[in-house]
Formats: sequence, C-alpha cells, structure tokens
Amino acid sequence: MPNNPNGDILAVDELARDGRAEALVEYLQKSEKPATRKRAAELLADFAEKPHDVDQSVITDALINTVLNGDNEVVQAQAIDSLHRYGREPVDRLISVMAGFDASEATDRMTAKQLVTWLNSEHPEFRLVAATVLGRLGDERVVPYLIESFDDLDPRVRERAVRACGRIGDPRAVGPLADQLDDTKPVVQRAAADTLAMIGTDAAIERLIPAARSDNERVRHIAVSELNKLGNGKPVDALTEALEDESTDVRQAATLSLIELVTTTGPSEVRQVVTRRMREVDDPELLARLLDVRARTTRLSVERTVVWLLGRVTDPEADGVGEVHEALLDALEGDRLQDPAQESLVALGGRPLEDRLLRYVREEEGSEAVRERVEIILDRIEPDRVSETVRESVDYTYVQDPSDYTRQEPDDPS
Repeated sequence: MPNNPNGDILAVDELARDGRAEALVEYLQKSEKPATRKRAAELLADFAEKPHDVDQSVITDALINTVLNGDNEVVQAQAIDSLHRYGREPVDRLISVMAGFDASEATDRMTAKQLVTWLNSEHPEFRLVAATVLGRLGDERVVPYLIESFDDLDPRVRERAVRACGRIGDPRAVGPLADQLDDTKPVVQRAAADTLAMIGTDAAIERLIPAARSDNERVRHIAVSELNKLGNGKPVDALTEALEDESTDVRQAATLSLIELVTTTGPSEVRQVVTRRMREVDDPELLARLLDVRARTTRLSVERTVVWLLGRVTDPEADGVGEVHEALLDALEGDRLQDPAQESLVALGGRPLEDRLLRYVREEEGSEAVRERVEIILDRIEPDRVSETVRESVDYTYVQDPSDYTRQEPDDPS
C-alpha cells in the first residue's frame, strides 16, 4: 500500500516505471484527487502488455469498479478506455453488469443492439461505454446511431462517437465528421481530424484542407501531415500557407508534406506550383528544414526531391545560401544524386555560387570527376567565367524535374 494514496501524479508515474501495478490500483481506488485517479487509470492500461506480478483480474476489477461506482466522469471515461487494453472479456463483464445479461455469451449483434439503446441513456457513463465499445465491434450498421451522438451534450461522448466511426471506417461518416472539425471543444475537433485521416479516402482527406487553417494547433498539424496523400494540387495553397504557421511543429509538418507531394505527384505542373509558392513564402527557416530532411531521410526518392527543391526555392543572395551550396556540392560526390544536384546548382545560379564554384575548381576540391561537373555547371551558369577549352571538352545533359531521375535509375523501396 502506498504511503500516501493522496499523492500527486509524479508519484503514480514513478510507480508505473517501477512496475508496481498493485500500488497504482490503490491510488485509483483511494486517492482523493481526480487528476491522480485518472492518471492511475491511464497508466494501468500499460500493464496489459508488459509483465508484472499482479493478476490482471485485480486491475480489470478495479477499472470496472471505477466505471460503475466512481464519482468523477473524467476518471470513469479513462477507466473505460484503459479496460479495452485488456481485451474483450473484461469489457463483456462490464457490459454484463450494466445490462443485466451475459455479454460473453451474447452475439455481437445482440450486444451492439443493447449498446445502441445506451447511446440515449440519461446516464453519461452508459453513453460513454456505448460509444466506445461500438467502435470496437466494427459493425457498420451502427454508424448512423454514432453519427447521431455527434450532437450529444457531453463532449466526451461526442469524442468517443467520432473515434468509433474512425475504427469502423464507414465513408458515410465523412461529411458529419468534417462538421465536427468546428465543434466547440478542441478534444472533439482533434478526434474528427484524426478520424478523417484514419478513414483516409480522397474524400476524407479533402475535408482536411480547411482544417489546415483551424484555430486548433493540433488539428492544423494533423491536417497538414495528411494532405500530401491527395497526390494533386488541391492542398498546395493550404500547405504553403502552413509554412508560415506560428507553430514550429506545423511548419515542419507542412515542409514534409510538400516534399512528399513533389516526390509522389504525377503532373509536373504541381511541382512548378509548389516551388513557386515555396519561393514566395516568408519562412526564414525553410532552407534549414530542407537541409535537415535531406540529412535525416533514408529514402532516396525524398533525398532527390529535396536536392531538386534546393535549387529552385533558394534565393541566390539569401543568408545561409552557402549551406545550400555545400549541400549540393556534397551531393555531386557519388552516383545517386549527381544529376539532380547538378541541375539544382544550375537552376540556383547567382554570383555567390559562381564564386564558390570557381574556388572549388581552382583549389582542386573534391575528385577530378566532380571538378569536371563543376566546370560544366559554371559553363551553363556563366560561360564567360570558364575557358572555351573546358566548354568544348565536356558533354552534359539537362534534367528538368525529379521524375526524370526516377526514370533514369530505379528508386529504393519506400
């Protein structure tokens, strides 16, 4: 038994790290602080999937008792969520007690029928159980009833009804889910954005375009992270606007989404629109983020796209352009990125780049093969700065967009 069952959330976190499930049960049952009880219920869910010395029935019994006899709806809702981590049997036990029939022996259809009636119960804990469990059953026939619960007065019920529709994945819910993006409660807005992303159809993802401009930062982040899946130009305006978002996380997500859009989209017109819009935005951190993505990615297709973008969205006179120069020169070494790097350097141009390339040749940096490529680039940027002999002795080809590299060389799986 804990020395102080009324202790704070830090205490229960420490108990969880130490694997003391029985002590967490004590906090769930005896703490006078609802926030502490809620955290204990949340942490007890993790013991469903990691070894411990306590019989799982002790934990599930405590969670069930919290749902049935608790005096705080937030704690009760968390107990319901945690109970699901222990599988169908404890959930059936909870339903059996509440419904007065043996849910373990009832068909899914019979159980779903009972739960649907609970969606209209005057008791919020019944509605919470119903909205949560119906999603787990996965029966598409209950979707219209869950949609009706989007108007429940309790935001926790609305949230669970929304997420249940996501688990079922029925496209009939897409329109009503989009309406929930404007719910008065942020928790419901986030659930709606998550659920549309989970359903993942073009129709569902398109409904996230307005959400990229939501007042809710989490909703904006979800939206811009998913919009590249449309594979067309529809989300470009929303994504490029998000490059100037007040949130660092949203700006990063928008950058990644635009890279993915350029990587996977078919029409070159989309790439042209993306690069034009990326050049226009006031985002001083954009180049640093692009360079960071290039350094971290393990996908050749993405790395090629970033190298291609660097030559087309960078201001030749911008602060930090030297880092872009070095990144593109580095990409000239080796076979995988030589062509996109060369084309990006030509597209970038500018006097600072010319000076850097001349210095590269004169100081004999890199390999001889790379110096020859640098001479080609100089010749294409500013012929007067390269000798006629060099121009006549070297052949080169022009590559217009990232898809050309993909056609020339098989990409790695992604």
